[in-house]
Amino acid sequence: MATRVASGKVINALASRLPALMGGSADLAPSTKTIIDKDGFFCTDDRLGRNMHFGVREHAMGSIANGMALHGGVIHIPPPSSSSPITCARPCGWRR
Repeated sequence: MATRVASGKVINALASRLPALMGGSADLAPSTKTIIDKDGFFCTDDRLGRNMHFGVREHAMGSIANGMALHGGVIHIPPPSSSSPITCARPCGWRR
């Protein structure tokens, strides 16, 4: 099983037990398997969506994910559950 497939299964297993878990991706969610399958995308029409679509803005994605983590109102997987190349992690301030 590919790592991204295994990761997607874990994210969805956790999501079924943790209603505050949210995740997102720049533009590769179908490829990186970061979509929470049973929920929609967070937007003006669906405030209950647990997936976030960031477009191709990795730094904005990092800022939003870090803000969500600091707010404390959602559960995140460190780094916050968003899909981005690891080379973007350091400029976004993600640390282990």
